[in-house]
Amino acid sequence: MRMTPHIIIVNSSTFGKHFADHVKTLKSFATLESVDVPSNIDEESLAEKIKHADGIIASVTPKFGKKTLEQCSKLILLARHGIGCDNVHLPTATELGIRVSRVQGLVEREAVAEYAVSLLLAGARCVPKGSEAVKQSKWAARSKMIGMELCGKTIGIIGLGNIGSRSAEILGKGFNAKIIASDPYIAKERFAEFGAKEVSLDELIKTSNAILFHCPLTDETSRMLDTAQFSQLQKGCVLVNTCRGELVNEDALYEALKTGKLGAYATDVVEGEPIDGEHRLAKLDNVIITPHLGGYSWESLYGMGQTMVDDMVAVFQNNGNAGELANPEVLEKKYRTWH
Repeated sequence: MRMTPHIIIVNSSTFGKHFADHVKTLKSFATLESVDVPSNIDEESLAEKIKHADGIIASVTPKFGKKTLEQCSKLILLARHGIGCDNVHLPTATELGIRVSRVQGLVEREAVAEYAVSLLLAGARCVPKGSEAVKQSKWAARSKMIGMELCGKTIGIIGLGNIGSRSAEILGKGFNAKIIASDPYIAKERFAEFGAKEVSLDELIKTSNAILFHCPLTDETSRMLDTAQFSQLQKGCVLVNTCRGELVNEDALYEALKTGKLGAYATDVVEGEPIDGEHRLAKLDNVIITPHLGGYSWESLYGMGQTMVDDMVAVFQNNGNAGELANPEVLEKKYRTWH
């Protein structure tokens, strides 16, 4: 039996940086190592850096693909420091008996929903443009910054799960907006519970004054907004994305923004992130881009970090299981254990 598990923290800019008790707890029973790699690192190079790990705390990048995981012969638990697990090849992890855990949705619910609404307001009311104008001594430019009120508008939410339902509550009850939502995986009675009317995705796209993404990136949702969908938007529609950049076809998005068919794109995520100011979307004045800040509240970050600690303690000290597995089917196989 290996007496001391080795845990590697990969590409996390926050875990252990603000809450010392999280690191202290892990160091009480494990050795810790931090590894920072390029987001697009190839699988072989990544494997070389992490193949000795018993546990991994993983950020949103890089991708933990099939070839990488196959070389991690000691890996027992890969814990995602977030909700989404689209950068982990779950079928391979399951086949190898590697458990993949993630943060429970409730931990980030308030932070991400509030941030999505913040982005919507910023896009609808030209907030960043106004601030920048004043800093550039262009106060009079305000005459071109006429925005849209949310009260009485139709706001479409794609994905009425944990976070989407909270955005629906905030916008419906707080702004008196008409909320419509599309989500084939939510029971019909749940729509009414959160003040939303159930509609098809096609109807949502055609009738919304603003649209919020609150769905995971899957094969089904990848590039779900393409040229055909953008052509059907209400003119001036504001699109908010706090999920994944890959939910939209970027070429089609760019054209819709350039032509004004899409009024504004307020996003916390970009395909291929991180990006810099040379990115074509960053050069458009009807685009707001923030660096993946949705879960960045003190409350949320503490909960995320505590989840990582709890999962590692459960697996390596208590011979148990993590709180929420992204691949629960692994439990039906001969999964790897510490003891």
